[in-house]
Amino acid sequence: MALFNIKAWLDAVRAVDRLWELEGRHGRLIDAQSKRLDDLSDRINRLEAREQVLIAEAKGAASAAASAVAASHLGELSRLYGGLEERVRRLEGDDGRVRRLSAPEK
Repeated sequence: MALFNIKAWLDAVRAVDRLWELEGRHGRLIDAQSKRLDDLSDRINRLEAREQVLIAEAKGAASAAASAVAASHLGELSRLYGGLEERVRRLEGDDGRVRRLSAPEK
């Protein structure tokens, strides 16, 4: 019986060669997945930054709209107040007393 079996030795060498080949394939697959994860992470970071910009723009637009609404209401109130002051001046006599209004006719 021979101590050295060439067929078993070649099978072992082939198995080691296949393992090296599989290790190379897996390494390339892992590198590709790592690159894909890095790309996705970068994309998420860009989207989050864009989201922050959109939120800031939306807040600014809402603030501008609220200011415009408040300004228009204040302008209307100021106009009405001025009209009331003018009516009071017309009703006051030269002595500063308010004249009595006559009852409206029916």
